[in-house]
Amino acid sequence: MPKPLFLRRPSGLYARFLVPVDLRAQVGSRFLVRALPGLRGDAARLVAARLGLALSEAFDLLRRGRTVDIYETLKAMQSTAIRELTFERERLADGTVRERWQVDSDDDARRLKAIIQSDSPRIEDIGMFPPHLLAEANAPRLAERIETYLGDMRLAERSQGNLDDTTYTLHLFLELTGDKPLHRLTTDDVRAFLKAMEVYPSNASKKKVFRGMTPKEILAKAQCEDHPRLSMRTKDKHKDRLAAFLNAQVAEDLLTKSPHKAIINRDKSKTDAPSREPFSPEELAALFDPEAFPKWAAKYPHRWWGTILGVATGARLNEIAQLYVDDVRLEAGHFGIHIRAGREDQRLKNAHSSRFVPLPSAVLAAGFLMFVEDVKHAGCERLFPHLPFSQANGYGDAMGDQFRAYAIKQGLTGRLKSFHCFRHNVTNGLINEHGVAVHTAQEITGHDLSLPSGLKHYVNPGTIPNRVMALQAYGPPVQLPAYQSGQFAASFKLLKHMEKRRQRATKKRQVSRSRPPA
Repeated sequence: MPKPLFLRRPSGLYARFLVPVDLRAQVGSRFLVRALPGLRGDAARLVAARLGLALSEAFDLLRRGRTVDIYETLKAMQSTAIRELTFERERLADGTVRERWQVDSDDDARRLKAIIQSDSPRIEDIGMFPPHLLAEANAPRLAERIETYLGDMRLAERSQGNLDDTTYTLHLFLELTGDKPLHRLTTDDVRAFLKAMEVYPSNASKKKVFRGMTPKEILAKAQCEDHPRLSMRTKDKHKDRLAAFLNAQVAEDLLTKSPHKAIINRDKSKTDAPSREPFSPEELAALFDPEAFPKWAAKYPHRWWGTILGVATGARLNEIAQLYVDDVRLEAGHFGIHIRAGREDQRLKNAHSSRFVPLPSAVLAAGFLMFVEDVKHAGCERLFPHLPFSQANGYGDAMGDQFRAYAIKQGLTGRLKSFHCFRHNVTNGLINEHGVAVHTAQEITGHDLSLPSGLKHYVNPGTIPNRVMALQAYGPPVQLPAYQSGQFAASFKLLKHMEKRRQRATKKRQVSRSRPPA
């Protein structure tokens, strides 16, 4: 919370607040100064503390892209009477001034906390407060715990996409529920939020009709009008993110139990989330149709070889999309791909994901090494240079979208299958169909090993022969198309044009964002 600096001038007392560096351009000033006419002592400090609290909330809204009139906010807060917090003031015979304070509401407790935590002189006889009121005043509040949780996510280097989604969910929950002491959160609060999500419109932040409105105002408007609503999958994701936050508060002993636990989960069979079951033999046959697949995949290398690496290795979508040429390596006499985060634009899901995955002979026979040489000849460092980078999701977005569109075209619409299903094909095929040891399958897929930490060597040459034998047994269970040297020569020539087009699009978006809303 911004701390006030009190300035005494011939005209009276003033409180000066420092504007955060990142907001000075928006506010238009380094400092904000407010007169405190007719106030002195504790009364002046109380008003200054309330102004600081209002500024803290206003700064938070500005950082979230909301339009806030700072000066009107200060004016409204300053004009509000303060007598409701002060209960009694008396001067004892020895000259000591004693103030008694009455705390009747969350708002009162909030103001009291601001005063206690300020740099102001100590309030006399603070011990007169009943212990439960002091505890209430100092209790962690929902807003500050959300910011702490998001800070922990940043320190843990969670993906920007995950961080953005979590921020949106938790700030939405905060605005609809209100800032309150964390321990006062109830199951009814969570239930009310989930009920609101049943009505809340989809993509509300992107629609002109809701521009400048608070979440409560958006919700009220959506209840009265007919707008497209959130998908079931999105609603479930909101609940999952909120549950993760609440569970973290329980883990820190700030909540005795998570208030979401008592709510019955939706039947997963009724959701529209993509199925994570393996592709069936019929679905694999449709995806690798000898006529349809080459026709679709011939446009870009990532369609051809990205899909083949997916079905052959079970690697994650972004793990494949972010591969560099030097990630194709020879280890212990076997060619394979090294999945790692050796560059700034590479990322892993977790510490267990770094690994060397040998390539089955079918992939090599289909011409993979020939393709790698073509990439080198084109002067590219990345294996799939046509894929654009996203700070939120890496290189995988375009590849996943294109694959999904192709899968739908091939008739895979019944269960909304995604690229990730290849991963389950590999795991299921290795363990259930070919009897491969679980730890060997985990070494291939990058799942957490059920072994002592000292044995988790994913690039250990000594274990590579076992991985080779396992993947050879698996197949992959489809006929792979043969690659022809130079087949993507025309596609590589388009790279410079594509990069210029992306730069123009980025510049256009930046210009559009800089314009004030209509």
